[in-house]
Amino acid sequence: MELAVIIAVIFAGIVFYSVYSTVSSRKRRAEQIAAEFGLPPQDTDYELGSIRRYASFLSDDTMRVDNITWNDLDMDTVYKRINVCNSSVGEEYLYNTLQSLPLNAEHTGMREKIIEFFDTHPTERLKVQSSLAGLGKKNYNGIATMIFNTKSGLLPRQQLYKVLAAVPVLFIVLMPVNLTAGVVGLFMSFIVNMIAHFKNQRHIDMEMQTISYFSRMMYCVEKLLKANGLEYLPGIMELKRSHDKFKSANNRAPIQKNNSGDLVEMFFTYFDILFLISVRGYNRLMSAINAEKESFHSIYRILGEIDVSICLLSFRKSLPEFCLPEFHDKNAIVFDGIYHPLLNEPVTNSGTISNDSLITGSNASGKSTFIKTLAINGILSQTINTCTAQKFVSRHSIIATSMVMRDDLQSGDSYFIVEIKSLKRILDLVKLYPCTCYVDEILRGTNTIERIAASASVLEHLYNQDCLCVAASHDIELTYILPYDNYNFSERITDNEIIFDYTLNNGPSTTRNAIKLLHFAGFDSEIADAADRLAGEYDVGKTWRGRG
Repeated sequence: MELAVIIAVIFAGIVFYSVYSTVSSRKRRAEQIAAEFGLPPQDTDYELGSIRRYASFLSDDTMRVDNITWNDLDMDTVYKRINVCNSSVGEEYLYNTLQSLPLNAEHTGMREKIIEFFDTHPTERLKVQSSLAGLGKKNYNGIATMIFNTKSGLLPRQQLYKVLAAVPVLFIVLMPVNLTAGVVGLFMSFIVNMIAHFKNQRHIDMEMQTISYFSRMMYCVEKLLKANGLEYLPGIMELKRSHDKFKSANNRAPIQKNNSGDLVEMFFTYFDILFLISVRGYNRLMSAINAEKESFHSIYRILGEIDVSICLLSFRKSLPEFCLPEFHDKNAIVFDGIYHPLLNEPVTNSGTISNDSLITGSNASGKSTFIKTLAINGILSQTINTCTAQKFVSRHSIIATSMVMRDDLQSGDSYFIVEIKSLKRILDLVKLYPCTCYVDEILRGTNTIERIAASASVLEHLYNQDCLCVAASHDIELTYILPYDNYNFSERITDNEIIFDYTLNNGPSTTRNAIKLLHFAGFDSEIADAADRLAGEYDVGKTWRGRG
């Protein structure tokens, strides 16, 4: 009797500790989520190859930010600055959202309603965040492949496996009539089914991570549907309708074995082999998902939308200033207090660009950062309805850039070849869609005379298209040739330093600082003075005087 009491006490203690640990862990997670909300995300190592999977299946859609523009603007880093999603679904959905142009107005309204709901219901927001955190993050979880390519996961010969699973039952029924025939037949059936089991088990094991994450998604949805206060959350009823079609699908999933090696585990393994439980359960699950692929995709989208909406609410609260963009039909950009989202202490700029524009200025004066600021906000306005500015007004358009060129060693293309291919894609785009394009130091990879001639030709061609072009250049000659509006960034040079104010000014640049930078960098005075002398011999747009 005493032993039984001791065992009962130990068992109760284990149960209590397990429950206490679970509750404490959830409480700590909720406290951490609450403390981090509205703050910039911590530096995190991302497996972007995994996060891009969902977007990669949609990459054929032409209304997207292309890879050149994405890389020119360092949008991976912008993504990391925004991302505080609690689940892999949210992270993948956010990445795809930032690439999708132009944003549907109806979709924008839906997302803003979700954001407004969570902004005014912090208790419900924390519940949802905790549920999404329970779903968690798993690299290469396979869910995107399951959505877009379900049939590839199906095992062949489904009907055969049903027959093979039924055969042992027949031999068990035969045993009372003929024990020997029943036992031999059952043994032979076990051998055949064991071959079928292990032939398919490797494929099933490879998919177990996907199946496990699918099950966690379904559990997360169930928690959201049962949570108090979420019945008025936009999208929750659609989530329920889609989930209802999968109520039994989660129970069809094969169970991942723990390989403990104990007798109970061995019994269930043999039972699984004899009746092909894992093989048939896996196929039933994949068949159910394939039959309701749209509903499954709907669950993914709504979970992603909820996670992204909370993420964007946190992002907005983490910014020193933000605005909801406005859109008009004019080929113009109006901006007030705009700044680059990746700068810790940004200088803001205000103005209106209503014509193709050329921005000139000295080295490091801020012209490249400025056009990247406009381009990034052009993307953010159309994808997440959020701008790092006090005001931002533009039209819906494809954002295309040609900025950060480098030699392509794999293809053997030189810097200049890479650059003209980049410009050619913009020239092709403007024939098909309204575009806003940004070009930094156009055709810098060739000699001065041909660069200016070709640059003027390309930029003038863009001037005559349905396109707003903003180009940054050191070539002052272009300000005399092109029918572009002119803006500049300038600096103040003292005897000891160059001071930049990073403020946009009207008109072409009238300053130069490259040779001064040689002085400040500690170059030999003979080199710097010679550069000063040679610069004085050069007239804008002319050849060297007295040098052949």
